[in-house]
Amino acid sequence: MRLVKLNEDSSWMWEWEGIRVLVDPWFTPSQIDFHPAFSEQFHLTAQPKVEALGKIDYIFISHPFTDHCNKETLVQFDKDIPVISRPGTLKKISGWNHFNVLIPIEEAPFKIRVIPSNSIFDPVHFAFQIENEDGIFIYAPHGTKATNLPNADVLITTTTTFKLPFWLGGTINLGYKKALRAKELSGASILVATHDEKKQGKGFVEKLAIKTYESQLKDVNVLRQGEDLVFHR
Repeated sequence: MRLVKLNEDSSWMWEWEGIRVLVDPWFTPSQIDFHPAFSEQFHLTAQPKVEALGKIDYIFISHPFTDHCNKETLVQFDKDIPVISRPGTLKKISGWNHFNVLIPIEEAPFKIRVIPSNSIFDPVHFAFQIENEDGIFIYAPHGTKATNLPNADVLITTTTTFKLPFWLGGTINLGYKKALRAKELSGASILVATHDEKKQGKGFVEKLAIKTYESQLKDVNVLRQGEDLVFHR
């Protein structure tokens, strides 16, 4: 299995058995939540070119937020590429009238399942388990609050802490200590960082956000843009 980091945030290409799955592509200069005055974040590095990514078999979107489900990026892709996600996110994407094939996770053509948060009121801390002949990995871009995680060979999660007031969602990215705890719970031998880009922000949310970027990461694989991790069971 080959996991390729496409940018410094949380865009990936997952490859195994001849399948290439594009994950959470956000390649435009910025992403806006509701309105620029509310929240806008900017990449500080050059982004991949859509036409340079080659053949894509599926697109997987983990969350409906615009840094994962970025319309301006996604509509640049061929409308016949199937998109896989949870129902709420698929409903959002269907409103764009662009993609022809939208697939719920339960019907995905490869083994993927949702690892729910520990609260029905938490729309952020979902994780996903992906399994194939090469092994099992968990993708938890915001971290996971689950107290029981399935076994995995690799855990992909954030090491950054991003805190907002509770009325804006509270702690969005759970940070390094939670990442190490999730690694322990899953039994993963490899921890890979994601969603840790030091983006430039502006707007109301930026003024309230408290961000902690860890400078001394132990037992964490930090892939730069274009680097990959290859593993086999």
